[in-house]
Amino acid sequence: MSQEKIIVTIKRRDRTMVFPVSERDKLRDILKDRIWWDRRSNRWAGRGDVEELKQILEEHGYEVKLTGPR
Repeated sequence: MSQEKIIVTIKRRDRTMVFPVSERDKLRDILKDRIWWDRRSNRWAGRGDVEELKQILEEHGYEVKLTGPR
């Protein structure tokens, strides 16, 4: 049985990300300067193109869900 994929949700409009707290350090290593803590929304947010962020995370074995209008 394969290990269940960890889901990362990215909101298209403001690029805020939702993921398990246990993944924070791994995601910071993977995304380097492309992830930051947004004090206004009190969430992690990505920098750059949403599709690029999705591709990087999927290459590292995450399941990425994009929400909001295209």
